Parts: sequence; C-alpha cells; structure tokens
Amino acid sequence: MTQGEHGPLVAVISAERFQPFFDECGGDAARAIRLYAWDSEIARALQGPLRDLEVSLRNRLHDQLGGRYGRPDWWNERRAEPNWHGQEEIQAAEKKLAKRRRNYEACDVVAQLSFGFWVSLLGKGGRGGNYEMKYWNPSLRHLFREHRGGREVLHGKFDRMRTLRNRIAHQERIFHRHLDEDFRTAVALLRHLSSPMAERHDKHSQVPEVLARRSGVLSGHDPVRL
Repeated sequence: MTQGEHGPLVAVISAERFQPFFDECGGDAARAIRLYAWDSEIARALQGPLRDLEVSLRNRLHDQLGGRYGRPDWWNERRAEPNWHGQEEIQAAEKKLAKRRRNYEACDVVAQLSFGFWVSLLGKGGRGGNYEMKYWNPSLRHLFREHRGGREVLHGKFDRMRTLRNRIAHQERIFHRHLDEDFRTAVALLRHLSSPMAERHDKHSQVPEVLARRSGVLSGHDPVRL
C-alpha cells in the first residue's frame, strides 16, 4: 500500500482496517481516506432509524408478551420461557442489575436485553424453543398484520438490521452494503411497530442526503464531515 502524505492517518487507523477502503478506491489513498470519512458519516446517519427500530421492537414485543401471559416478567411464566440462550441472557441481565441495586423491576431487565434477544423471538427458537407456537402464533403475529411473507421472512429482515446495527456499533465498515435498501428496510419494519416513528424518519432522516453525497465526497468535490 502506498500511503504517501496520508501515512499518519492510515497508521492510526491501521493498515489492515484501511485495506478494504484502499482496495475499493483502486489504490488511491486520498480517495480511500475520503471514503473512510463518508463511511463514518453514513454510519452515524443510520444510527437514528436503527436505534428507534431496536427500542420500538423491544417495547412492542415486551408489551405484547406481557399482555399475553399476564405478567411483566413474562419470561418467568413456564409456558413462555425462552430457549436456553435466551434464559442465559436474561440471567446475565438480572445478575448485572443485582450488582447495581438491591431492587429492580421487569422493565429494568427489558432495557438490558440486546437487540439480538428481541429479534430471536421472531425466529424458530432452536432446539426445544418452538417460538412459532410459543410466541408467534398466539401473540406476536398480531403486531405485524400488514406484513406479507410469513414469520421467517420477517425474522430475516430484522436479523439483517441486527447485523447492520452491530457492524456500526463495532466501528466496522458498511460502505459495501446496499445501504439504500437497508434504510428502506429499517423504515418499513419500523412502520409495523410505529407509523408515526416511521413517518418521522421518512421526513427527517439524514440518510438519503448522505447517500447522495458519496460520489461528491469521494471525488473531493464535496467536503468530508467528521
């Protein structure tokens, strides 16, 4: 890799981390540095809809299952116990809360559980889980009345958003993804959970503007935004 005047920036980023940007830009280090900046910009813009999607999914699923099983800590209802992996995550959340405070409520546990936990409730549940019969058929499908394609398709879409959310959270590159489709998927899923929130992102999200800036930023015509 020929770094030239950009060597100090590449060194702090690390050559290994920077290589995909360098490759994408055909060996042009200056263009690759601009792509690195744009990648950070679009990641920041996407955090908005992904954050609201995670919070909305968490709260809607929790409310739905709490109502179904008649208790806020629905996971302690024998009929509603998640699979072993889900139980481990709940136990880890409770243990963490117990170290912080003597008393905590179900809502505190809910706030500790990962996006992956909530997305998994739309999945099959693995061995012994049978989430389709435990969660989907009796309860969760009612949240997605407008969805066409079945539970597995819906779960796949949410899982792609989980992957994108995790890549952003771990500062991994996302420029290689179909980001316009990702954004449209996030808003479409959000519309199932909260039409007002989806409309808010339709009207005010920075994502479309940042996507449109890519070619201008890479060419040097438009300034980078840090």
